[in-house]
Amino acid sequence: MDKRQVKGKVDDAVGRAKRQVEEWTDETKARVEDAAQKVKNKAEHAMDKMKHAAHDAKQKVTGRT
Repeated sequence: MDKRQVKGKVDDAVGRAKRQVEEWTDETKARVEDAAQKVKNKAEHAMDKMKHAAHDAKQKVTGRT
């Protein structure tokens, strides 16, 4: 797991905690911000997956492991 993946996991955990507090306090603005953070985290995760897939494909083409 690289530094970006660790940051993503930490951000995810913080987001979960924030969502729980927002649910308890019924804060609409915070829920909107949370939704935006979720989208950002999912986009970063997708980019990481694409990066790894491209790396794996390159290794297969070049014959390197």
